[in-house]
Parts: sequence; C-alpha cells; structure tokens
Amino acid sequence: MILQVTFSNLFSFDAPQTISFVAGKTAKHPEHVVKYPKRYDPNLVKSAIVYGANASGKSNIIKCFDFIRTFIVKGTQIDESIPRVPFRLRKNASSESSFFEIVVRIKGKIYSYSIKFDNRSILEEKLIHIRATTEKTLFLRIGHENSTKVEVFGSFDNIEEKKFFDYIARGTRPNQPFLTETVTRNSKRYKDIYDWFKDSLVIIYPNAIYANFGMYALPNQKMKEIYAEFFKNLDLGINGISEIEIDSSGIGEGFPQNLIQEIMKEATKNVQKNIVAPSGKRYRLIKDSEGKLHLFKLMTAHRLPDQSETILFELTEESDGTMRLIDLIPALVDLCENEKFYVIDELDRSMHAHLTRAFLEYFFSCSKTESQILATTHELDILDLDLLRKDEIWFVEKDKQAASHTYSLEEFKPRYDKDIRKGYLKGRFGAIPIVRNIREQTWQN
Repeated sequence: MILQVTFSNLFSFDAPQTISFVAGKTAKHPEHVVKYPKRYDPNLVKSAIVYGANASGKSNIIKCFDFIRTFIVKGTQIDESIPRVPFRLRKNASSESSFFEIVVRIKGKIYSYSIKFDNRSILEEKLIHIRATTEKTLFLRIGHENSTKVEVFGSFDNIEEKKFFDYIARGTRPNQPFLTETVTRNSKRYKDIYDWFKDSLVIIYPNAIYANFGMYALPNQKMKEIYAEFFKNLDLGINGISEIEIDSSGIGEGFPQNLIQEIMKEATKNVQKNIVAPSGKRYRLIKDSEGKLHLFKLMTAHRLPDQSETILFELTEESDGTMRLIDLIPALVDLCENEKFYVIDELDRSMHAHLTRAFLEYFFSCSKTESQILATTHELDILDLDLLRKDEIWFVEKDKQAASHTYSLEEFKPRYDKDIRKGYLKGRFGAIPIVRNIREQTWQN
C-alpha cells in the first residue's frame, strides 16, 4: 500500500507536493482504513479522490505516476535522454532537477524509494527500509552526467554476490535507474519493489481502451456473473457480456495486414491475446495446444421486453458511459481480489453520477485486500462525507505562479459535514474555476 507520494519540478508541479494515504483523525468510515497491529505502522486509507478546476493539475498527478512507472519498469536506452517534463512557467526550472519519492508498504515492510534526475542523468537514487525507530539505507546512488557511484548496504550471502553487485553498480548507465538495472541483471535483491511498480501500480486514462480488462476474464464464469450482476443492479438494459467465435480471417476489420501477421506470429500455443480494432470492436485471439487459431468477439447481451430471446449487440452500439463501465468493472474486481493501486484519471468520464458513486461504493464494500485507488474527478455527487472520509478528499489548485499545489480536506479545521459540496462550490476549499461575467465581455458589443 502507498503511504505517500511526493513530486517536484514535474509537469505543473514546481515545489514539492505530497499526497498522503496515512489516515487522519477522522473517525467516520472505519472500513475505509487498513489498520496494522504494530504501533509504528501507520493506518492507511484506501482512496484519494482529487478535485480541482480544469487545468489545475489533476491529470498531471496521473502523468507523474505514469512517468515514474515507465521510467522504472522499462528503463532507458543507451544515450537516451530521460523523458521528463519539468515545470515550464519558471525561469531556470528546465535546468534544475526533478524529484519523485514514493513510500510504500510491501510484504509488511515500509520502503521509501526516491529519484532526483534531470534530462541527462540520475543525480541521486535512494532506497530506504523504514523501521520502527530507525531507517536503514539499502542503496544510495550519486550520479553525474558521465558517471555513477552506487553504495549497496547490508549483508550479502557470499563474496560472489558482493562482487556481482559491485559489477552492476559499475555498469549502471547515468540515465538508467539502479533499481531497474539490478532486475535486468537477474538479481532478486530488490525485485519486490520493482514488481510493485510493474504489477501493482495500474494507470487508467479517460480515453484509453483497456484491452486487458474487458476480455481477459471472460472465460471465467465468475467474471460473467459479476458483469451480469452489475448491469442488473444499475438498470442499464444489458443482461451481460458474451463473446462469439468468428472466422479468424475476420480480424481484418480495419487492421493493416502486416499488423495481423505480427499478431498471429506473436500468439504462442495456449496463450491468448486481446485485440482492440480501430473500429472499437474487441477480440480475444487464442492459439490452442495444436497451434490452431480461435478468434472471439466481445458482445453485449440484451433481452427482448417479453424475455423470450437474447439479442447480441456490438460494443460500438453501446453508449460511451456503458463502455467506460465495461472497462472499469474488471479493474474493480482486480482491486477487490488483489493488492493493487489503481490511478484513474477522470473516474466519472462519460458515466452518470450514480454509476460513479456505485463504483466507489462497491470498492469500499468488497475490498478486503490492501488495495487502493487514486482518482481525479469533477463529480460533485461523490463529494459527500456519507461516502468518503475527509482524509480521502484532495484538492489541486494553481497559485499565482501557475504552479499546482495539493492539499486535503483534512487540513480544514471547520466542520462542513452537513454539505461540503455547497462549501466547495462557494470556494471555501479553493480548487474551483474562477468564472467572470462573460455576458459583459467587450467582444459581444
């Protein structure tokens, strides 16, 4: 689970900004808090829902997570510049370093992982094990444009392992994270931290089509039942999700032939590949144990009013809100069954307020694991202390220098329990757009 994340000189964030998941003093919704038996382990909330005006920097929070995940998981190529986007509205910011730190709890241990970097190289990289009363540095990397010095602390199983890590340290390029390099060289010493970024951190953008969500679990009867239950409870007029097998040559719907051949070549025996056609239709391609290809198309099922027959619809015939929900339901199931951290930009995109609220209510009710979400939204219906804790509501606002700042509702001493939506719209918490009287603009005269 994430305890907190801090970033600076990235996108619209200039000075260091932090979002914390450490539970505050709020007593409401104790089911939203993961409590640990040891006194020194902080209790953690399961969500951070972020509000702010358009262009305030909400989506840049997601971009910060996306940047660091890509940087760590994929690393860099030789002589490749680090693809950061520094703050652009202050002189000299582009020549100064950027910073990212994440404090995360993995398998009962708390780690702080941080990187300080510019366009060319990593200037500092540090991994710390945070213990009850002390902190233990696991490695410290100090870098310059053309050199890197890494100190690895702690005991080694043997002298050969020590020599191996010295070799990795000497061979780490200035633009490559040392954490990434150790995993690339097949060391398991810090693999749990690397795997958290690779497997547990999931990022969803509002316009993305999530090929790995809507189809990966369709062969699973449980997932079909969950879809059907959701559609029934939300009264969307859909009975469930189905798929039909079609001729594998049908994959040509708008796909370039060379891409089709590449997909066929990549699909190995007993492995499935999810495909999204340019038309928006979705497929599941399987090569069975005999090397034969099977292609399935995802459809929605509707019943006639007299319940006598089920009619299959193309996904492209459904509304944008329904498609968004189809994409998000498997993510919700993943959150409820596994220890994941989902970062979702514009959770409410294309969905009715009741659907957005239902998504969060289901998450809080079903999630028994150490899973969390961070989501940006404009939806005022969920700005409600009957749904969220004060320490789960965050705001982003730009200052006079056009730099984004983050802060929590927990920071406000007065109680606005009766109607925080009204308080937000009146500007009591900031993070709202300033709308001048456009009826008096001179261009209308």
